[in-house]
Amino acid sequence: MVAASPSTFPSVTLLGAKFMKKFGAICLAILFVACNTDKFTGVPTSLSSFYAVRLTPESASLGVGQSQQLSVTAYDNAACPTIDSCNVLTPGNVVPVPGTATYFSLDTLVAKVSAGGVVTAVGAGTANIIATLQDIPATGSGQISVTKVDTTLFTITPAALTFGGMTLTANRATVGAGTTDTLLVTFTDGAGATISTQRAATITGTNVGRPQFYSDHPQIATIGATGIITGVEPGTAIITAVKTIGGVTKTATFAITVTDPVLATFFIRQAISSTTLGFPIIFFPSTLTVSATQGVIEGRGGAVVTWSVVSGTFDPTTTPNDTVCFNVTFADPTAAKASTTGGLTGNIGTGAAGTANGPLCSGSQSRLFTTPGTYTFTNTTNGATGTLIVK
Repeated sequence: MVAASPSTFPSVTLLGAKFMKKFGAICLAILFVACNTDKFTGVPTSLSSFYAVRLTPESASLGVGQSQQLSVTAYDNAACPTIDSCNVLTPGNVVPVPGTATYFSLDTLVAKVSAGGVVTAVGAGTANIIATLQDIPATGSGQISVTKVDTTLFTITPAALTFGGMTLTANRATVGAGTTDTLLVTFTDGAGATISTQRAATITGTNVGRPQFYSDHPQIATIGATGIITGVEPGTAIITAVKTIGGVTKTATFAITVTDPVLATFFIRQAISSTTLGFPIIFFPSTLTVSATQGVIEGRGGAVVTWSVVSGTFDPTTTPNDTVCFNVTFADPTAAKASTTGGLTGNIGTGAAGTANGPLCSGSQSRLFTTPGTYTFTNTTNGATGTLIVK
């Protein structure tokens, strides 16, 4: 167990987690306050320069009987002025921490770890190895004592394997904001033969465990533990995978470009701004941008846009009321195509009450847009307007 902080220092127990590390929730409820997450957890730099800790290897596989030396490195936040701009592979400068790392195995029937950080594979299976590191500052420094934790999942195979390489591939090099693609991870042995392939939940060949994934710009694209990339906002991110097998470490990268979304929604709701007289019903947001080009790449035929009424928007006291409700009247209704086979096209909510395209009082309708351009629309009952930009 980690030694208690000297009584002269305030003590904070924090998690120094790896970005995008999701090998399961590891909680030591009494000793640690938090579980492994995909964010660094830190304290103000004025109180401690100990910002992050990394346990390496970050994802490892051994054959029964093999051993692996662990290392623990402490970093400041020199490369992490903000979480979104953090260099996850090297979060900062290496900083000296006077404490000694402490190691734990959560399944000693699979893998044991010595006080010096040597992991020995005992039986086939998986075991999480946890390392803690405590910084005890000098008396009068004004710094606080901080303990940080990191975890590596060890996958133990019945026999030792050689490790020649790892590659990352995907169906495409682009993804729309809000949509996903899945990496295919291929491991090869020293002779170039395939050891294993992994795609989402499907693993073929010898299971050597998942690599550790990182995104260098998680505000643009995130990466899950099974290699699923999710677009967040337009831009380019580099996905990095790191894996150690039998003491040999390999790294692979994949560049993903995130476009404007291929799916988007305008909400029909009351305005909430106190400066808007009468809180009228509006399209929110008033402008959206989508990518029909990416929609075609993803097999959707274009960009699908939905107009959805927020529950409770219309009642007899609102203007327009629950009889007139709302419509979406396009300046160019021919651009609004059916989003499903046999679906409605053109303007929305302009038909007679009780028909399939009656006034939009609740629910939603969608249209498919295939041609780049700027499309404006109006609700004819109160003059609310909106703009759709299609790329």
